[in-house]
Amino acid sequence: MAKIKEAVFDAGPIIHLSEINKQNCFSLFKQIFITKEVSDEINFLKTEINKSRNIILEKLNGKHKDITKIIIEKHELDLGEASSIALCKQKSIKFFFTDDLEARVFAKKYGLNVHGTIAILLRCFREKILSKQETIKTLNSLKIDSSLFITSDLIEWTIKEVKKFKEK
Repeated sequence: MAKIKEAVFDAGPIIHLSEINKQNCFSLFKQIFITKEVSDEINFLKTEINKSRNIILEKLNGKHKDITKIIIEKHELDLGEASSIALCKQKSIKFFFTDDLEARVFAKKYGLNVHGTIAILLRCFREKILSKQETIKTLNSLKIDSSLFITSDLIEWTIKEVKKFKEK
């Protein structure tokens, strides 16, 4: 495995990783694209995000602004998620990172490869950006110190999987 060449993020994973001080996980990606709408949502994180040189603000063209509006109206997604899905289509990027369940379901139907904050942490573990102990600590912190709605069962299952993983 290696760095992910390019991905589109909505605000959720950026916010959640920042809340638990794991901005180093952004190094897993060569380029992270966000829309102006997502940038506006994470405005309070601007100084931290500006340190991440691989987070790139990308404007939607007219056609994809229209797609954003259609997604919002017909599928009742928020502006950030809808604009991010439209950006994936505009740039032909398959990887979309969101923690919003409705956005995940819709994006999968749209043919995108969708993941969330937990997947980022697990990939960082496999890529040795995070140690096994740090990953477990971070997963527990995610449940307590972030605004991510996540069940204890999912955290416990994920920690069990990390513990079972044989490092090479």
